Amino acid sequence: HYKAHGGLKGLQNAVAMAPAEIVKQVIESGLRGRGGAGFPTGIKWKTVLDTTADKKYIVCNADEGDSATFADRMIMEGDPFVLIEGMAIAGVATGATKGFVYIRSEYPHAVAMMQKAVEVAREAGLLGVNVLGSPNAFDMEIRVGAGAYVCGEETSLLNSLEGKRGVVRAKPPLPAIQGLFGKPTVINNVISLASVPV
Repeated sequence: HYKAHGGLKGLQNAVAMAPAEIVKQVIESGLRGRGGAGFPTGIKWKTVLDTTADKKYIVCNADEGDSATFADRMIMEGDPFVLIEGMAIAGVATGATKGFVYIRSEYPHAVAMMQKAVEVAREAGLLGVNVLGSPNAFDMEIRVGAGAYVCGEETSLLNSLEGKRGVVRAKPPLPAIQGLFGKPTVINNVISLASVPV
């Protein structure tokens, strides 16, 4: 159904491209976090791509706790595949093989929709060891926020994902160099990641 509406075009293009080329396109698109006020998405991706590590992660922060959350919910509940596709493209672009979507517990419907969509995407070959039949592996899981971390603070979110107390870490190092479990990590919000396939 998603495919019939022109979905997956971005991911199909991405698996045929060199990672650096995808990153270049995202940089040139001018995509930024926090509705345009934040850090350029492509630069974060480039840092993760350029950092050598045995494992890399993509984290989608769907718990920003500000006005963006309504739009986040609309995407997760109404068009979850565009978010999954955006995360898979981020994975292919940076060499990350695992993604996490961190959703607040107050949104059980969004959690359920995303979990179902991830299962469907896995069955359809969008996620897994060979993304759309390519040599790229990328899989993801949904995590429900405990609500006990400093809202929207990236490093606190990482601690929460690792099962630690959600306290803010000292920076540096940047999450893009040492993020989740000490590995290079892209942290983007829902809207940034959902904008990637477009």
